[in-house]
Amino acid sequence: MHYLGGIITLIMACSVVSADIYRSVDAQGNEVFSERTHSSAEKAERHPSSYRYRVRLKRVIDGDTLELESGEKIRLIGLNTPEVESRFTQQQAGGRQAKQWLNTTLRSPVLFIEYDQQLYDKYGRRLAHCFLDNGDYINARLLETGHAMLTLIPPNLRYAERLIVAQNQAESKEIGIWSMPAYQSKTLADFTSGVSYRGWQRWQLTVKSISRGKQNTTLLVTDKVSIQIANRHLPLFDGLDRFVGQQLEVRGWISRRDEQHIIRLVHPSAIILL
Repeated sequence: MHYLGGIITLIMACSVVSADIYRSVDAQGNEVFSERTHSSAEKAERHPSSYRYRVRLKRVIDGDTLELESGEKIRLIGLNTPEVESRFTQQQAGGRQAKQWLNTTLRSPVLFIEYDQQLYDKYGRRLAHCFLDNGDYINARLLETGHAMLTLIPPNLRYAERLIVAQNQAESKEIGIWSMPAYQSKTLADFTSGVSYRGWQRWQLTVKSISRGKQNTTLLVTDKVSIQIANRHLPLFDGLDRFVGQQLEVRGWISRRDEQHIIRLVHPSAIILL
């Protein structure tokens, strides 16, 4: 088990107001986390890290990643910011602004972090909600100011509703990424334009049919474009059949294999019914 390096001071043992998360196992043996309960589901035990911890910031790596004085890297939960230029990534529109905003906002090195259900991402970074001394919720502020895109990933859904509201505010004001040409909604024609769209995008699509498999449920758009949802996440999605024949805006990342374009979703906040 990993431990946060250095001395971490427990600040508060407050009960967090949020929806309960339930855990069950599907027919394929996959763990499923959902805000809805059913006969075979059990309430997921809250990790002790629902408390907030006092830490010290060393540096801002980019708009959604911090390094603490302990050397631990923190990845902010519930959002994604555009990439900044590095040895491994090309700069994306809005990446520099997001990092600048975070640097300015985190003037004091003292922060308070709160963990959720899943503690680490696949890169070994701590997943956390970040707060200032005055209670400001940094994850939500990044979304409110238009510097980040909502990216909810189960089971870390403690502040999901708050983050959704924060993004809606920025989107309605058309500020930050919502005013940038790089993130305007694209259509099916853009799939065949020859342009390689990297990073988070918005796509206007019409679902033609739904195909249900053992591992995934696929919303078919064309023979070359589809939206895919792992069946373990289906409890979060309410009534997929209502999307058939409807125009949607789907938000996220595209993966491409030969001529196939797939947008994989894990939370319904990434689907907007137009």
